[in-house]
Amino acid sequence: MLFATSEVHPFSKTGGLGDVSGALPHALATLGHEVLVVTPWYRTLRGGARPLWIGDVQVPFAGGFEAAGVGTLESGHVRYAFVGHADYQRDDLYGYSDDVRRFARFTRAVPQVAARLGFRPDVLHAHDWHTGYLPMVLAHGWHLPDGFPGLPSVFTVHNVQYQGTSGLAEALWWLRLPGALADDYMNHFGSANAMQAALGFAHHVTTVSPTYAHEVQRPEFGYGLDGTFRHVRGKLSGILNGLDTHEWDPAADAHLPRPFDRRDLTGKADAKRALTAALGLDHERPLLGVVSRLADQKGIDLVVQAGERLVAQGWALALLGSGDAGLERDVRALAARHHGSVAAVVGFDEALAHLIYAGSDALAVPSRFEPCGLSQMIAMRYGTLPVARDTGGLHDTIDHQRTGFLFEHATPEGLLWATGLARAAYGGSSWPGMVDTAMRQDFSWEASAGRYAELYRTVVASAR
Repeated sequence: MLFATSEVHPFSKTGGLGDVSGALPHALATLGHEVLVVTPWYRTLRGGARPLWIGDVQVPFAGGFEAAGVGTLESGHVRYAFVGHADYQRDDLYGYSDDVRRFARFTRAVPQVAARLGFRPDVLHAHDWHTGYLPMVLAHGWHLPDGFPGLPSVFTVHNVQYQGTSGLAEALWWLRLPGALADDYMNHFGSANAMQAALGFAHHVTTVSPTYAHEVQRPEFGYGLDGTFRHVRGKLSGILNGLDTHEWDPAADAHLPRPFDRRDLTGKADAKRALTAALGLDHERPLLGVVSRLADQKGIDLVVQAGERLVAQGWALALLGSGDAGLERDVRALAARHHGSVAAVVGFDEALAHLIYAGSDALAVPSRFEPCGLSQMIAMRYGTLPVARDTGGLHDTIDHQRTGFLFEHATPEGLLWATGLARAAYGGSSWPGMVDTAMRQDFSWEASAGRYAELYRTVVASAR
């Protein structure tokens, strides 16, 4: 099994893609599969990683060949290969005007790197637009190593909002592909689109939750590719992401004052006391947490707009996140207006995130769309009931008024309706049972990895 991904935890990560690329290979290795993960060799690799440099490969790119370095290391029965090039020696992983070119080069390097390591896979699994051209390269690319032309491929959509668009001629030039492909799947209304190319050329396409697989076929969720998703729906399915239950385990979480489990919630009460003391919040109020990117997708503006009314409902709010500058200002202003009832920490603080998940009574997840989402799974594992929009993976993981609270409309009023239900239930006879049921949910990667393994077998068999 060959994985191609632009980020992988613990070495590089900006979001859920890194989490999945880190956890799924380990789960597959546990099932007995041999896995190689190929990813860029960024200037700074997290976790103190020091890959062993083994030499260069010649990568077909932009009308010729270019050298790229190869580094490798092994961890937890998974082998990792890092593609070295000046393109990846920057301050951030993404956000540059030449991102499509950067990851076109990475795409072309993946088969060469795997071959350099003597790894000949049965199937390739590519993730998001950064590797979207790989299925097309395997189908039509020149200068591929033995075993790679026609290699079966699976492509996973983590977020269709980001698609990797560029000019048609330049994309074909970078990738060294036949000009006739300009009239094929990569062409999205006259522009090259890496995401759409993957949808067309991959043997199977998955999304990171079953509901998201249906949603992307609708205009309001498909970001211009809904028609393509409908066209390929015969090879489209959704497999829910899992959760790293070792990292997120209240019974063994070093960030908490005291570990706890569903049989003894004393440690959860201690976490709330520590959290409210640290943030200067009223300990007697039920605590509504938010741990999120501050972005339009995540619906944090709904929390801001509903802020005064949430306080009036009786909630204290603890917000942690960063992102959009306007939303950062808004959450700070909300906290300033409601000292003692609202606290906002702008930035990333891993220890505080763990404390909010554990010490809150409920967690707000008001996403406008959510391909899968991990925060609601983490919250339930820590006995914190999610109050979430009824969309994507939130719909697939939360049982309304059994393990959390769902609302339909992405409006402040929709959010307030659900927080009102939660506030009415808090302290009542049903709340302990909901907390216990939420903590019993199994979101480990084992089941999802099994479904992926079965999909790989099906794809390989059908390709043969």
